[in-house]
Amino acid sequence: MGEFFKDPSNMSTLQRDEVITKLQSWHQQTIESEEIWQWALQAAAKRTTDDEVIKAVIEMLCGIPQDLWIEEDALVMIDALSNPLEQSDLSVNLLWNYPDIIDLAGRRRVLHDHPLYGPYCVD
Repeated sequence: MGEFFKDPSNMSTLQRDEVITKLQSWHQQTIESEEIWQWALQAAAKRTTDDEVIKAVIEMLCGIPQDLWIEEDALVMIDALSNPLEQSDLSVNLLWNYPDIIDLAGRRRVLHDHPLYGPYCVD
């Protein structure tokens, strides 16, 4: 973690409420996976934060197509961001361990024809 948000000069600060709102829109499918992915890439490049949970979530969102993150995964990210700041270590651990419970083979089968995810669904 921490490969994003390198140069904080002249960058606006990314806050939890903004990230949660974006994740809720994705979960409710009012924005597409590609839109939140592009937003996360821009946020990583042009925004700053000292919040380790936000950094972990943005890092996950930047990997949407190759890691096969889908709308239902937004709930885990929202849950992590909803924990108090003093529980940031717990939230980051939740996010780091979450991929271990994902049925990636099942996702590859379901998403193999999807224009965003399809190229990453080959074995």
